[in-house]
Amino acid sequence: MSDTTTAAAAPKSVSSLKGNIKSVQNKMENLGMLPKIEPVPWPTFIFLLVCVAVPPAGFTFAFSSMGKGIEWIEQHSEERDNMTSLLMMAIAGIMSLLYLLDFSYWTSKLGRFVRVSSLILVAIMMVICILFRARSSPHGLILLYSLGTAAWFIAMKHMFYNDIVFRNYIGWIAGPMFAASLITLSVWIYWVQSDPDNEWDDQMKVRLADKFKWYEELLETDYTDNKLEVCKGTDPEYPLKPCFVYNEETDDWFSDDCQRFCAKIYNGCNVSFFVWSTPLVIAVVLLFFSFICAFLNPQSSGSAPATFGKLFVMLLFGLWCTASLSGAGAGLTESFASFFLGAGVSISMILIATFGSQNVKDMDMLQNLKSKYAWAGDHMKAVLISTSSPIIGMYMCVSFLNQCVRKAGIFPCTLPIDKSKNEHKMWVTKAAHAQIVYFKKWDHSKTYTWAIMWGLAYMIMQVFAAKFTVLFLSWMKKESSSMSFAAVTAIIVGVGMFLFLLPPIPGVPIYLTGGLMLPAVGTGFGTADDGSNGEAQLPGGIVSAVAYTCMVGLILKLCACTLQQKAIGEPLGNRVWIRQLVSINSSTIRTMKLILKQEGLTVAKVAILVGGPDWPTSVLCGIMKLPLHQILLGTLPVFFLIVPTVLAGTFIWMSLLIDPVSQQPIYAWAGTISTLFMVLAASVQSGSMVVAAYHLERAVSTRSDELTDIPIDQEVLDADNRNRARSLLYTQVTQWDQVPYFWKKFLHFGVFAQVVSCYITLGVKYSEPYTLTNTPDDLPGAWYTLLNGMGWLAMAFFFTAFFVWHQFKAWAYRRVDEWEKSGKPMPKVEEDGGEEEAGVVGGESSEEPKQVAMGGGSNKIVPEELIQE
Repeated sequence: MSDTTTAAAAPKSVSSLKGNIKSVQNKMENLGMLPKIEPVPWPTFIFLLVCVAVPPAGFTFAFSSMGKGIEWIEQHSEERDNMTSLLMMAIAGIMSLLYLLDFSYWTSKLGRFVRVSSLILVAIMMVICILFRARSSPHGLILLYSLGTAAWFIAMKHMFYNDIVFRNYIGWIAGPMFAASLITLSVWIYWVQSDPDNEWDDQMKVRLADKFKWYEELLETDYTDNKLEVCKGTDPEYPLKPCFVYNEETDDWFSDDCQRFCAKIYNGCNVSFFVWSTPLVIAVVLLFFSFICAFLNPQSSGSAPATFGKLFVMLLFGLWCTASLSGAGAGLTESFASFFLGAGVSISMILIATFGSQNVKDMDMLQNLKSKYAWAGDHMKAVLISTSSPIIGMYMCVSFLNQCVRKAGIFPCTLPIDKSKNEHKMWVTKAAHAQIVYFKKWDHSKTYTWAIMWGLAYMIMQVFAAKFTVLFLSWMKKESSSMSFAAVTAIIVGVGMFLFLLPPIPGVPIYLTGGLMLPAVGTGFGTADDGSNGEAQLPGGIVSAVAYTCMVGLILKLCACTLQQKAIGEPLGNRVWIRQLVSINSSTIRTMKLILKQEGLTVAKVAILVGGPDWPTSVLCGIMKLPLHQILLGTLPVFFLIVPTVLAGTFIWMSLLIDPVSQQPIYAWAGTISTLFMVLAASVQSGSMVVAAYHLERAVSTRSDELTDIPIDQEVLDADNRNRARSLLYTQVTQWDQVPYFWKKFLHFGVFAQVVSCYITLGVKYSEPYTLTNTPDDLPGAWYTLLNGMGWLAMAFFFTAFFVWHQFKAWAYRRVDEWEKSGKPMPKVEEDGGEEEAGVVGGESSEEPKQVAMGGGSNKIVPEELIQE
């Protein structure tokens, strides 16, 4: 009887376990911690998993140190460089020739064959160029992998599931990709831990750099500027080769004549870190694609704009995360930046494959996109100008040559000139001419000023926030190394509180610096002048020091939230300008108000408190006079971001600890673990924002009636309408045909300066390699030598662009002020009830009735008298 009962209970227990697992999975999917996995039969899942695993397995085998990556990079030679140069010239020549001969208009079978064959040949040559330049530009391989993975997924569909709707197929492969990501990561971690020689440390860096002959890339200044003259070797064939010599008996690259600090000479050899960390990057790419596929599996095509918005926000936030990781070093930032660049193109490929060319042209979807993202139109144009002006200039030059070829009529494969449409009078092709006509209809003043602002924002994030913040924190780390533990804690809290109140500065560098400084001072390890251990100021060793640092980080975050809520939001909440600053009437903030005012702690509320930015979340809580204890309680899960970031900083510090007797690293494995925790911190940081965005969107779709019932702040609305009235006047006085000649050229010069400053930072080496593990003494001179000549040239253009932007805005608002003071009627603005752009001082609305006509045409909203001026 008991055996029968046991046998009957077994299936029930298995069924119950499956039910519990499914329940946990659903909860994690709803939280955004897992991609929404479409259930498919196990045979199909296994088959898809095998197919999905082909690109990561092949890439890992070919380009990582787990496979043949070291051998491939070792084969680098001068012949490869020469071949790459020839291939790049051939690519430019073939594409120019095809364009000049109007290859896109060839309709015959032979023409189509030549066109397709030529494009395939160009693609192959581009791949070869990336492979041949793997040593000097290893991050191009990440870009190649991202694009190749997207292409492989699309090819899989056409090979094996051609009769399945693409959007259903996208939902199927989300689970296999997530599983492949975990498998890749697990295999890599096992490989790293299976052999001490596989761990990332100075030994690994020197060994790989020597194999890759990186000493051929070194310059005399690499020794003199970084004060490493004693690290130069004596090889007459390679006078700039470092002093490293491998000792087989001790299995060591360092000696009394060539000490461990000489490994800094190879800090620029990012290919070493890339080859070692390739599987880790692949795992992140697969994880990212699994969430993309989950996002692209909506129930209706109407949600396509929302899907586009999510992916775009994820990319922007990912690029912001790369800036916050800049203090980690070891090539991690460059790897993530290359990945997000490839992800942008890959998303476009998957979107086109998912919605199809016909659906993309569908008018309903275009209208939906236009209505939802109309406000972004001028921003997109500005980004195009700020990023692609040189490319557009080259395109127009080639278009001019193309038109000359057409007019000559020498080649029968080119388009004939249609004289009935006056094409013979055009300097460029008909298509380029139409684009110029369209460009002339833009609101140039608005577009140019936004272009300058986007460039300024890029420079602030990539130079000021990413470079000088790291320099300041490293200086603070050095100066505080001899201070008391209490003094260092006070410095971390004071500086961290100040940085928390600056919106461009993320919290990651603060926590990372705490992980570097507090454990070092608390334990006293390596703080003596000779590198030995100093006096411990905190009992319990490293573990207690890390726990203490995490608590300091948490208290710092909570204090910052308290300050923003109680010292800014609550006492200043009756001020109209502070409510405008947080855009109190915007749909996003209204949704946040709806969620935050709920009693108790819900998942959505905690997601916003943790994943939302300090501005305006904490300030909004103060304006709403929410209970502080409840807000701080809901912010506590930020601890899960603080812990991996602090541990990453601590492990970076531990990897630098050297035994003063044996001159061997005390914790050789710490460099590897620090990389893992930096990736984990970046994932938690970006994931928290994704979860917050998910719950905001969910509230909009499920609680629309409650959102409608939230009253509009009339004082803010009136102020917004006054600002929009001023904005209408501003828009009119800055209509391009109303702007004097001097100010037109002045604004052109500002855009030119902004573009030059950004291209300098993208195209050349403008700063010294510098991370939180460095000190200002590592620089070739004073603090300002962090940027070299090209870097300060970029800064000069940056400040020039800022000056032009500021002066143009001042001139325009002087004209607006003159109009107001004259007593003339202001334009009337329809009350919109708090649209998304409400609350932005000086911002232009996106609704058609409020827009001023593009170009020099008249506008019925703005008084005619102003137009006549």
